[in-house]
Amino acid sequence: MCQLPKRLPSIILCTVLLLLGGCWNRREVETLAFVTAAGIDHAALPGKIQVTVQIAKPAALAASSMGGSVLERASWLVTSTGDTVFEAVRNFSGQSSRRLFWAHKRWLILGEELAKEGVEDVLDFFARDGETRRTAKLAIVKDGKASDFLQTESEMERLSSQAYAGILENSSIGLSTVVDVDLHHFLLALASEGIEPVAVRVEVIDRLPDVDIRGQMEQRFVSSAPRITGAAVFRGPKLVGWLDKQETRGYNWVMGKVESGIIVIEKPGHEGKYVGLELIRAKSEIKPEMTDGKPEITVKVVAEANIGDIQEMLDVTDTKAMVAAAERRMATVIANEIGLVLHKTQLELASDILGFGRAIYRKYPKEWRNLRETWNDQGFKDLKVKIEVQTRIRHIGLDEIGLPAGR
Repeated sequence: MCQLPKRLPSIILCTVLLLLGGCWNRREVETLAFVTAAGIDHAALPGKIQVTVQIAKPAALAASSMGGSVLERASWLVTSTGDTVFEAVRNFSGQSSRRLFWAHKRWLILGEELAKEGVEDVLDFFARDGETRRTAKLAIVKDGKASDFLQTESEMERLSSQAYAGILENSSIGLSTVVDVDLHHFLLALASEGIEPVAVRVEVIDRLPDVDIRGQMEQRFVSSAPRITGAAVFRGPKLVGWLDKQETRGYNWVMGKVESGIIVIEKPGHEGKYVGLELIRAKSEIKPEMTDGKPEITVKVVAEANIGDIQEMLDVTDTKAMVAAAERRMATVIANEIGLVLHKTQLELASDILGFGRAIYRKYPKEWRNLRETWNDQGFKDLKVKIEVQTRIRHIGLDEIGLPAGR
């Protein structure tokens, strides 16, 4: 029996082998084109939608797994236009001898200009179609088009959609400076009370040739590369702005989605020297209260870390004092990052992506009725938010310590 690993090329190859064994929904595998990513933009013609799909080449993937050429791209890019996404998808029939098969689509990517005008109609096709999966990641291209992003390549992966997934996973688990959002959770937030949706923020980075030791330009196989960092902020179905890396980690602190990461603080008592802290555990809580008829929110964060590196030797005679001071500085960094996302979302973007309205709605449904209509513009903007951070450094690299948590 074919085992299905997590890596997409292996999944596609296993699917091909399974389908070759007989008839699957009356379609032979030779008639299918496996879509791994799709991009949606405004077309050059006014009022038209452009759909770009990345189609895997099973033969190229199979050759790669058996030691074939690493230079051959393992996918095609095909573009079609129409008045709607549905029509554009149907129009692929005139360009391909194979029918698009959407079950392996891992990414749905939208251009910035299209997202600013609203994504509801565009996403309707993917929400309705039974073959597409809502687990596909939803991304918005900052300062660019989806078709341009799909043309980026990776020097380490044969399939660029696989590279996107690897970058997102590493950034999410290792840094917590991105959001990991699929189509299902975006649509859920879009339809929910008191919370606005976010999406993955992606960019196209030009790769310039390097200069070798002889002063000659090296030839690069990849001319542009993908970057995934930060978050795209929506208000309803329209893109209204962006979060950078620090603001995004502030968002993740509030939402309880910080899995790991690094915090660098100045070493207590040693100006210009630094301590690198590795986050190992974090949790958060959003607590709404009504005071004199007005809502207030308390965000509580508890975080634990180990010392990853430290400049200059550690003075073991003063370890406890240094650790307590480091915990306080760590708490300050976390509170500041939360403050950044509060300022951006409350005062600049007027979009409650943090779900404070949802927390109020769940605890005070009657009071929420009077707040909901003007929530983003008034209630959320004027909302008093208290930040409480509790930190603990568990290991300093020499021995386990048991100290009271700093604040």
